[in-house]
Amino acid sequence: MGVTTEVARFAAEIQYNNLPQFVVQETKRILLDSIGCALGGTKTLKGEIAVRLARVLGGSAEASLLGTCDKVGAASSAFAMGELMNALDYEALLSPPAHATPYVLAAPLAIGEMKKVSGKECIVATAVGHELATRIASSLIFGRRFNVELAERGIAMSLPTPGYGLCVFGGAAAAGRLLGLSADKMAHAMGIVGYLAPVPMIGKFLTSLPASMSKYLSAGFLSQSETVAVLSADMGYTGDIEVLDGNQGFWRAFGCDGWRPMYVTEGLGETWNFPERIFYKRFPCCGVMQNALAHFENIVTDNNIWPDDITEITVKLGSLADLPLWRTVAVESHIDAQFSVPFVFSVAAHRIEVGPSWQSPETLQDQRIAKFMKKVRIVTDLDDNASDRSDVEVVVGTGTNRKIYSRRGIALKYEMTDNDLTEKFKRNARLVLNEEQVQKVVAAIQTLEDLTDISELFEWISPSFV
Repeated sequence: MGVTTEVARFAAEIQYNNLPQFVVQETKRILLDSIGCALGGTKTLKGEIAVRLARVLGGSAEASLLGTCDKVGAASSAFAMGELMNALDYEALLSPPAHATPYVLAAPLAIGEMKKVSGKECIVATAVGHELATRIASSLIFGRRFNVELAERGIAMSLPTPGYGLCVFGGAAAAGRLLGLSADKMAHAMGIVGYLAPVPMIGKFLTSLPASMSKYLSAGFLSQSETVAVLSADMGYTGDIEVLDGNQGFWRAFGCDGWRPMYVTEGLGETWNFPERIFYKRFPCCGVMQNALAHFENIVTDNNIWPDDITEITVKLGSLADLPLWRTVAVESHIDAQFSVPFVFSVAAHRIEVGPSWQSPETLQDQRIAKFMKKVRIVTDLDDNASDRSDVEVVVGTGTNRKIYSRRGIALKYEMTDNDLTEKFKRNARLVLNEEQVQKVVAAIQTLEDLTDISELFEWISPSFV
């Protein structure tokens, strides 16, 4: 049996009763976090454009246009949802590949609402999409051709993944599951979407300023492709049912040096990897900064330190922070804001509420934050004596009154509890929903296995709900 066939059979045939409880619980955490991030993303420029374009794309009233009272075609809904989930760069990370959730969750949610599937089926699809994304990412061997040169350092840096096109299989498998595709049609859907997978562009994105709204890959356009792939496969459109297999398989087309198919198939359906590989962001910005920000937040709150007290902040990050995207102080958009270390730490120093407010137009235009950015200094793992440095150092005062507060290691606030995720959801959702809606959505997702029709969940998410 080929890998494509085995993956298709897994996606089509796995049952809710086959899922361990820890898998069920993690999928519900992912759903709560991701829907919240999408609601928060509706107030960004990227999100607003996505909603406008989804209306233009239109279609029959099959699925919700998140953040509005409207319904559009499933493919248009998936497009908007993918863009919204990623708009704030606040969504969960799955390692490998890193960003996966907006690429594997938007399409199944749109199809699931259209088909009025049960909460249990939604849980299964969420688990399938994330498990396949991390397994396929693990299987690919990326060569030196994807390394990013750091000319000033005289080295070439490898990336966690060169592109997120590899996520199309997880997204299509999850969406196909909720559409009710057979294993045979599922294989065709994967063959269709595999040929639509974008080329790896992360290296180009990371070395380009200003940052673009498409970022490392538009989750909207990818989710739209996944939706079209499963719908067409259901109608009888055929695809390459061995798209992952052989010497000319997806791995080669994606520019890899090789792949390890056993990483995809070994223990599939019995061993679940994604729950221990998922990481939830506490702060709406690039994942590289999350631990250092948690340390910084602890320092300023524990010691009652305010912006005017701070003389300098030194932040130690990984080698990605050697790239201009992380060092820029020319923050012109909310996309720039997600990656600029000086901007993010300036916002945190001013104790602006963590959430969408970090990227609001008011925050982007705040001259206090712009002025403070010059106090932020970045060092990376490549600097001399980096191993001896703390992850964050905050200098307060000068002369004899000078004090240094520092932290290193894994921050206590690094991991997010269920309560943390609920509070994060509330901060995101209240931009669109009232308190009654927020409580209903939280309760519905926490007991999702009891919901007979997930379209009810989307009714509660609609601003028109009373």
